[in-house]
Amino acid sequence: MNTRNTLHAALIAATILSGCSQNGSAQKGSAETPPGITYEAHVSAGGSVPPGAKLANPHKGDAASAQTGGSLFASMNCDGCHGGGAVGWVGPSLVDGRWRYGGDEGEIFQSIFYGRPKGMPAYGGALGVDGVWMIVTYLQSQPVPSVVPTTSYEDMDKAPAPAAAAPEAASAPQAAAAAPSGPAALLKTYGCVACHSVDAKIVGPALKDVAAKYRGQADAQKRLEAKVKAGGSGVWGEIPMPPNTAVTDSDLHEMVNWILTSPELKK
Repeated sequence: MNTRNTLHAALIAATILSGCSQNGSAQKGSAETPPGITYEAHVSAGGSVPPGAKLANPHKGDAASAQTGGSLFASMNCDGCHGGGAVGWVGPSLVDGRWRYGGDEGEIFQSIFYGRPKGMPAYGGALGVDGVWMIVTYLQSQPVPSVVPTTSYEDMDKAPAPAAAAPEAASAPQAAAAAPSGPAALLKTYGCVACHSVDAKIVGPALKDVAAKYRGQADAQKRLEAKVKAGGSGVWGEIPMPPNTAVTDSDLHEMVNWILTSPELKK
């Protein structure tokens, strides 16, 4: 083996040994790549649990960080899926105490930073570690609603009284009724603008690109309406579009027709 290959092998060995010595602990030198974490819901087999670190929120309980997190929650269009105040809409509520992937602060952090299957994009690259922690702080500062579906009456009696509802936290039907009419307004009402803009890709494709793909095709209106209702992935990338079953047929027809026929969306 020549000197260059010997040096290369030595560097690889040193890297592996260094990684082994840090197993199960946070990487001190990495501010933007969090380590794997231990989940509360992990099942122990014979007393052995998967290795992982315990992440701690550096902004826990800080009111200013919670306020900043609320601003980030709105500016990143999180409320487009999870509703104003994170009470739930197209996406699940983030304040009712029920979690699919765990509600510990480290588990919530992982869900936001890396994303989750079936519709939750990864925001770590856009927000960074500190921004994600501020959103976690905001979510954990929100009061639990007094009535949560499928929660026992005993648990409901223990829940704290809810704070006065903010205007943006209104239910979807109320918001739809109060919103201005017109297809562009409907796109905002149903949260479509959280993932789509007119001329630039956000999470999903630009509406101009959607219009160009379907315009002129047979049954384009009907086919696109079905795709919006059912959701799916693979056409525009790996991030899936969640089903939009809350959209009424008449509103859906108006929005899709606008996308396919509006001069604003013709290139």
